[in-house]
Amino acid sequence: MIGLVRILLSALSGVALALCFTPFDQAWLVWGWMWLLLPLLWTAREKRRGLRGFGLAWVAGMGFWVINLKWLGSVTWPGTVALSAYLSLYFGIFGAYAASFGNPWKKEYLIPKGIPARFRQMWISLGYAALLGGLWCGLEWVRGWLMTGFGWNGLGVTFAQNLILAQNAEYVGVIGLSFLPVFMSAVAVQTARRFYLQFRANEVKMLHWDFASALLVIMIAFTAGTMRLSTVTNAPKIEGRVLLVQQNIPQIAGEVLWAPQEIVDGFVDLTEKGLDEVEREAAESLQEAGSEEVIVSLQSPDLVVWPEACLPDFLELRKDGTTVGRPGIESIFEYVGSMGDFTFVTGLNEYTGDDPMDPGSDVFNSFISDDGAGSRQSYQKHHLVILGEFIPDLPFLRELYFDAAGVEFGNGITSGNSFEPLTVKIGDREVGMMPSICFEDTVPRVTRRFVRNEPQFLVNITNDGWFGETEGAAQHFRNSVFRTIELRRPMVRCANRGVTGVISAAGSLTDPYTKVKRHLVDESGSHFHRGFLLAPVYIPAGGKVTLYAAFGDWFAASGLVAGVLWVVICFLRKRVLNR
Repeated sequence: MIGLVRILLSALSGVALALCFTPFDQAWLVWGWMWLLLPLLWTAREKRRGLRGFGLAWVAGMGFWVINLKWLGSVTWPGTVALSAYLSLYFGIFGAYAASFGNPWKKEYLIPKGIPARFRQMWISLGYAALLGGLWCGLEWVRGWLMTGFGWNGLGVTFAQNLILAQNAEYVGVIGLSFLPVFMSAVAVQTARRFYLQFRANEVKMLHWDFASALLVIMIAFTAGTMRLSTVTNAPKIEGRVLLVQQNIPQIAGEVLWAPQEIVDGFVDLTEKGLDEVEREAAESLQEAGSEEVIVSLQSPDLVVWPEACLPDFLELRKDGTTVGRPGIESIFEYVGSMGDFTFVTGLNEYTGDDPMDPGSDVFNSFISDDGAGSRQSYQKHHLVILGEFIPDLPFLRELYFDAAGVEFGNGITSGNSFEPLTVKIGDREVGMMPSICFEDTVPRVTRRFVRNEPQFLVNITNDGWFGETEGAAQHFRNSVFRTIELRRPMVRCANRGVTGVISAAGSLTDPYTKVKRHLVDESGSHFHRGFLLAPVYIPAGGKVTLYAAFGDWFAASGLVAGVLWVVICFLRKRVLNR
């Protein structure tokens, strides 16, 4: 009976963590969900303690991931359960470690007598908490790249709703932010136990220095975030304007449910309406007063963006790096280019060889930038979606795809290999454009490779239509927000079906100057909406390289190394004592 209760409490801790994320958005629970799990791990029976810890934490992981990934069930429920079971292994590894090598309760608690003993107690408590926080970060880091990686929804992502603490991602990345709730929870649980034992022993209640120290760490992070938020907002900037177009095209398992001509006509129509809105705003401004030349130049968009893979054709990618399409697709570029003096960005498939359907041809999911004056640049997606854009050469995976989609998997997409930024004219300045396609904006190790010491901004084109009107698109967006903070580059984000908007270099959709939210939603606030968005984008003029951009997930990797070293130390110490 006791074992069943422990399992249920473990599952409940995972459910509490799931409530931190959209669509529930109870982010405050990130500070408390481990208060349920850690006592269960630290009180696991000594025999096979590590294995019991693994099992309890794996159950907590399943409680979290099955709820958190339920949007994936709109494509495949078997795949959702299988992915949840795999991702829960990382919880299990943490649980095994916490129950054994990272367990501060293995020894009998003794009330400290005197100042030196209290200091020793404090450092032991903080040490175990730091080890567990570092290991959790390290496991999130491994999860983000092992077997192509799925790094979504680490604990740090909950800070998307707390932009002050989120600013510290500039130094340690969003994965490093996960340290704070684990560290704080581990100290708090140890402190609560000491209060309980002191109460039972009728001892004097003493100040718990480790808890005060943990609060000090949180206060330092909060203060640093507050100062950095103000600095980023007031930094010198290059101001541009973008027009983002979203059609909210439905699709099922990759099959678009609209006819090709309907798609093209819809994008053209919305673009024309957006540019008409520009002219209307310019005319109103002109009536109020001022020079027509100055006002119109301020109002015209620098960038018009359509989302990922929205045009129903291919471009041929030639050996010299240039691209060319058949007359039909080239006429679209020509017509859009004739609408105004802006750069047009869209998603389109490119291919090499004689025919894109030829098994010997390479087909790329590409980001195309065309300035309307004969200059065209492209980026080929690097980080591909397993079971979506490629399938490893394993027969059972193709069968899984057929069961989920109802169609055979085709030739798949080839990964690109360039990390050179594209260039775009913003006003009278050329700035760097850091391209990303679909969920690449949730993969920091990819986006940071585009960083240069110059003015830059991120542009993401995406399509979350696979998952219908679920929370998948909102989760995708929440994970992408942290690229702007980690790299201190704003992001222009255009979705077919998802969150379309402009994110500042501080991670906010809100314009820091006008306080208007720069996202495309309908009257009810839903981002599943057909329309266009005209919005300003502020590009930092300095283009400095952040600590995270320079060194990546150094903090998470250090936490993993520290955790492993502690295991080695424990083994060596045990061997010495057993001699």
